[in-house]
Amino acid sequence: MINNYVQRANDLVTTRESHRNGFLEYALRKSKESVPYVDKTKVLKLILEQETKNPRDILALEKIKNSCYAAAGVSVKANNYLSTDDLNDILLEFIKEFLEPAGNQYIDELIYRYLLTLGDALGGKMRNLVGAIANEKLTRFVVSQLQVLELDFAYYNKAAKTWLDGKDYRINQVSDIRAIQWTLKTNEKRQLIYNLNVPIVNKNIDLVILNCHTKDLTGEEFKNITQNPVNYKILGELKGGIDPAGADEHWKTASTALARIRESFKKYDINIPIVFIGAAIEINMSKEIFAQYTDGRITNCANLTIDNQFISLCNWLVTMV
Repeated sequence: MINNYVQRANDLVTTRESHRNGFLEYALRKSKESVPYVDKTKVLKLILEQETKNPRDILALEKIKNSCYAAAGVSVKANNYLSTDDLNDILLEFIKEFLEPAGNQYIDELIYRYLLTLGDALGGKMRNLVGAIANEKLTRFVVSQLQVLELDFAYYNKAAKTWLDGKDYRINQVSDIRAIQWTLKTNEKRQLIYNLNVPIVNKNIDLVILNCHTKDLTGEEFKNITQNPVNYKILGELKGGIDPAGADEHWKTASTALARIRESFKKYDINIPIVFIGAAIEINMSKEIFAQYTDGRITNCANLTIDNQFISLCNWLVTMV
């Protein structure tokens, strides 16, 4: 077996301690991500205190209208579809029904409702960040492998939309990294890309490694490279959710995606190496994953929360020839 730390199904199971640590990491990240929302609320409250004497004064404050629409329950998506008149009508009804009955406490009433809306927005952001946190951990460990092995690499900064030299890598940049490219001692090229739509599969794949470098992650040249099945080295699914309640569903989704990858590449007589990495792996799941690992449907696998397994898999991703 490729991963020496996965010798039986039970090796893949997430421990109670790992679940605890995962939830703790998620909670700390949520606290960090909530800071801008809290700051916005403080600013809104101060403006209301300084520039309004009663709820209807809000109607004249254009500079905070969007925040007040949000407090009234208008989502960002709905805001794009509604006219200014529609929005003002909603705000007026909101004032009549909720703020005016609150009397002198109308500012607190608006702020409470604004926080509810921001809470929904933060929840949506955190759902997306579950995957991002997993990508960040993979990035950190892949970069560490490259540094220890003294392999030249570059990373694609999605904010700057450009490749940067690996010598400039800093840990605080990890959330902005979309791709990493490196060259092996054999001069073979590798490029890791997250969340790439693979035309051969016609689906978005969590983890893709190409056997070539690209100048960009868009454009005609990149499109031609991704359309050619011979340019792919490894594909896989990366599931970072730590909640055991959703683990089985995540595995079913991943298993279906992996099967689709296999079948799609078989049409080109290519037995593409496939990996699965999961944070929340329960007992029944572990048996299914291990069965696919032992019969070759999955080439390598690891529990994201078990360092030895994960480091071993990252070493394989980096050095596979």
